[in-house]
Amino acid sequence: MAEPIVSLMNPEFADDPVGAYARLREQAPLVRIGHPGGPPVWLITRCEDVKAALSDPRLVVDYSNVPGHQGLSVVDQMVEAFDLPDEFRDYGAANMMFQDGKDHSRLRRLVTPAFSVRRIKALRPRMEEISAQLLDALARKGSGDLIEEYSSPLTGTVICELIGIDEADQPQMRKWMNDYAGGDHATSARGMVEYTKKLIERRRAEPADDMISTLVQTSDEDGDRLSEAEMIALVLLLVNAGHHSTAHFIPNAVLTLFDSPEQLALLRARPDALPHAMDELMRVANPVPTATPRYATEDLEFAGVPICKGEALTGSFQSANYDPRVFREPERCDVERVMKRGESHLSFGAGPHYCIGAALARLEGEVALDHLLLRRDSLEITVSRDELTYTDVSLGLQLLSALPVRL
Repeated sequence: MAEPIVSLMNPEFADDPVGAYARLREQAPLVRIGHPGGPPVWLITRCEDVKAALSDPRLVVDYSNVPGHQGLSVVDQMVEAFDLPDEFRDYGAANMMFQDGKDHSRLRRLVTPAFSVRRIKALRPRMEEISAQLLDALARKGSGDLIEEYSSPLTGTVICELIGIDEADQPQMRKWMNDYAGGDHATSARGMVEYTKKLIERRRAEPADDMISTLVQTSDEDGDRLSEAEMIALVLLLVNAGHHSTAHFIPNAVLTLFDSPEQLALLRARPDALPHAMDELMRVANPVPTATPRYATEDLEFAGVPICKGEALTGSFQSANYDPRVFREPERCDVERVMKRGESHLSFGAGPHYCIGAALARLEGEVALDHLLLRRDSLEITVSRDELTYTDVSLGLQLLSALPVRL
């Protein structure tokens, strides 16, 4: 008897996602979900199983690494779906998200110096300055959309400055970022690629204290360096994944704390507790509910379920982060929660593909919540919760369309 197929587009996943995923999690460790434009996918529902899948060498992110594979890779599917030029296959193939094993390890090794603790910590004063400027502008206006007028320009500007995009060019780059997120993939991607090519050329001639210059100059002990396509792929990954996820985490976290006024009061009484609280807020306010799909390289059994070679599995961060097997009273936001050794939320993933920008995202979120809620108590949400709307994307991804506020 075939497994029933669940659609994450069902209204229950929008109306009560925590409850809907809880029902799936208790139903089975793996459930079949419908995948727009493709065959059904196995959704992994429990925290420890998701963590195990993200480190299982039998599961790969590049479909072409499945022996005897037939069909298009993720990169080929993206190029066709978004009507991108053929050269974008090179940038997709060079993307760390879609690489496995030694190829992924090599890229990770060469990219890591650009995300050093020193470099991320050094961003804080400038991050604070950008945040203050945006909030001053919003306060003068009196009201507006927290995403469009604060969180998106904050994370977009920080990413631009980290990469090394010249100040005069940042408005255009942020426009490309937003256009890409809005569905104009071909034009905006071309613009970002052509700009990045010229930036790499300039930084080769005149290095600066920025990420592109670091990537241009970095080599390992064998003299291996990143290719131009690999550097472009990293920039595209940062501006289209790192920027948008944090831009939407910030309003989600604001909503979470407004829904838990006693937790907000605790942080206002003890603002030094905010760095510790970030893990709990990342657990409950993560805007990205699923991991990049993995493909079985052989027939195998996972969490007691037989999986056929070539079948896709994806871990549900939404379900894993609320798993009562790991988190006591998971539906309650507890900013003083202390997690046991080896236990953590999965909002940044786990295993070899753990988010390389995790420290940057944490710092951006910490600065934003400090400025929005702890240094001031005047922020108000000007619509009721049932008036908020979301942008639905495949596999249940939900991003707030807007968060109207008044300062």
